[in-house]
Amino acid sequence: MKRRTKKLVALGMTAAMTAGLVAGCGKKATPESLLTDMAKNLAEVESLMANIGVGMEMTDGTDTMGFEMKMDLETILKTEDTHAKGEMNIEMMGSKIGTEIELYSVKEDDKYVTYMKAADQWTKEETDVEDGDSEDASGDFEKVAEDIAKSADAFTLSEEKTEVDGKKCFELKGKIDGSEVSDLMEDEMMGDLSSAGMDSDALDGVTIPCTMEIYEEDLLPAKISFDMKSAMADMAEESGLEIGEFYMDVTYVEFDSVDEIKVPKNVIEAVEDSDSGLSALYEDDSDSKEEKNDKDSDDKEKGQAKEPAKQSGELGKTWDSYTVQINDKVLTLPCTLAELESAGVTLDREYTPEDYVVNVEEYELAWFMDGNGNEITVEMVNMTDKPIALKDCVVGGISVDAYSVEEGGLTVIFPGGIQIGSTEADVLAAYGEPSDTYESEEYGNSFMWYDENSENYYDGCSIDTELETGLVDSMSLTHYE
Repeated sequence: MKRRTKKLVALGMTAAMTAGLVAGCGKKATPESLLTDMAKNLAEVESLMANIGVGMEMTDGTDTMGFEMKMDLETILKTEDTHAKGEMNIEMMGSKIGTEIELYSVKEDDKYVTYMKAADQWTKEETDVEDGDSEDASGDFEKVAEDIAKSADAFTLSEEKTEVDGKKCFELKGKIDGSEVSDLMEDEMMGDLSSAGMDSDALDGVTIPCTMEIYEEDLLPAKISFDMKSAMADMAEESGLEIGEFYMDVTYVEFDSVDEIKVPKNVIEAVEDSDSGLSALYEDDSDSKEEKNDKDSDDKEKGQAKEPAKQSGELGKTWDSYTVQINDKVLTLPCTLAELESAGVTLDREYTPEDYVVNVEEYELAWFMDGNGNEITVEMVNMTDKPIALKDCVVGGISVDAYSVEEGGLTVIFPGGIQIGSTEADVLAAYGEPSDTYESEEYGNSFMWYDENSENYYDGCSIDTELETGLVDSMSLTHYE
């Protein structure tokens, strides 16, 4: 897993080093004159934050299957410690299944330790550090950059500059060796690409069109996009499939703003087979045992200080009322960021800056937390005709799962009184027959309701129930406009 995580980081830095072939400050934009300057800038980068997006749509002539993943990533290059968080959605045979994904990967002594959350379950994987992994990720970047530099003449610099996150950028168009992208597809977070019939080995030996955007001011990567439709077309045709689209984007948000990445204690404890030795690694050694007990006691009192709110009479009865009760306040989607924060939850601005620019008809995932550490996942949507800051977007979707509110004290109630812990029977009685149902013998049941009167594909509600208890453990409500 860790070797693949290194490839994930290396992919973006490859874009930056390649960009050095075509963009410079005070020099003619030629590969020969600018590669040295770019490499020098990259050598000083210690950490980065990025957004990763993958989308695919294909059909067999009768049914259409779609896959979408959005992930926010932060990593420290020297230690290779990484944290990623986002969501994955799969549409197949009329059903749409979504799940939140989160990952922590850290290096301890001679092992890589990776915590992965999917389908509301945390798992842990330990792998030995191999001899080839002894150097930090920057070594990978240099090697990949050298390979691309040999074919720098395959890229052209656009005459017009572009904008990413409100900043001027050079735009570079060309092709990249498919083997670099296939390494990324082998990452666990993208494993569903293979399950969907997209064999990453098929990319070896082909070239993939890519567009790179490079911040003009500091000559560091802004965005790299891959169009993999043509590269995968032959393999899909052999399986009787036709690809409508297949893309991968990496957008670089910040550099050198991540000082440290630690695995939270509650994540470690959520893993059933976690050992006490690993948990001890992440405790604050500066606190004595007595101080730790005092902190735990304070935290417990803090979590119990606020009793769950009672259901409000303003809450709608049906899912398509698009009302959500957060603590004592009832909101109607879409709503503003300020309205959501007035309900007692606050945007995690450190992880998702409020001035982050969201493009037209796109959304950005954000996390809102209360004072006890509970959180909800929110889709901040730009339905205007121009790029705007995240703080000016509307709240178009709210999701919550059992794990994210286990600290207690945060009330999240959907229309009809449905909340985490409601029974499957209560859900069906309140919302009626689902548009789609997905039954899993491994995870439980998922129910989806789609708004047939809306022009927005995403408008609707989804409820997941836990396998053993049949109780609601995850729910999502979406209404963009």
